[in-house]
Amino acid sequence: MKFRISAAVLAFTIGGAGVAVADETETGNDDAQRETELVRARITGGPDAPAPGLGASVQGGWGGARAQAIGALTAEGLVLGKITLRAGVQVDVGKTRPTASASYEIFDPYSHAVGLLVGVAYKPEGLTEGEGEVEGTVAASRRIGRGIASASITYGQDPDFNEHDGEIALAAVEPVAKGVAFGGVTRARSGLGSSKDLGAKWDGLAGAVARMQVEEMTVTAVAGTEIVGLDQGGTKLGFLGTLSVGAWW
Repeated sequence: MKFRISAAVLAFTIGGAGVAVADETETGNDDAQRETELVRARITGGPDAPAPGLGASVQGGWGGARAQAIGALTAEGLVLGKITLRAGVQVDVGKTRPTASASYEIFDPYSHAVGLLVGVAYKPEGLTEGEGEVEGTVAASRRIGRGIASASITYGQDPDFNEHDGEIALAAVEPVAKGVAFGGVTRARSGLGSSKDLGAKWDGLAGAVARMQVEEMTVTAVAGTEIVGLDQGGTKLGFLGTLSVGAWW
């Protein structure tokens, strides 16, 4: 009888330990996934990046150099673990315009020394105007500690070759606690001889990034400065602040 009781207790103990290990494994995988979302989700004004999954985000803020509100509403999805499809509406340089893009991650920085992504985007002139700009992007990324540093270069032009611009962007995000990360972002754009699309000869931004996960949402704040090179000469400098909320599954 004693032996039977002991065996039953032993079986229960082993079974319980197995459940605990499984739970810990699932928790560890979930934590790793959430940390990946924390550092890989796209930053306003930063380099292109793969979507962490299927999700959406909304962003709003203020650009002091142009004294105007900026914002975006985006839906995105990661397909076959390599292809990111995005669609949305953005408000920038006085324009409200739809956007659509696709990118392909050639190398993942989690399994290669350097990550590499290529993408293409289409941005019509406005909500009711079909003609617009086509952009091509190449982005590289590298793991640094538990975080990610990334850079991208983008070139865009309209079908008539009348308007064109180039962009360079850099960003880095590093987790500092569970569900919390800090970093920075900077971007420079040039009209490359034209100014219609940017609303200026050139512009740039630099800011600090704070990111936090709240329940199923990822909240990102960027605070810094932006500068604009005016068509008529001279520059304008102002405060830049944005707040975005996104969720992915």
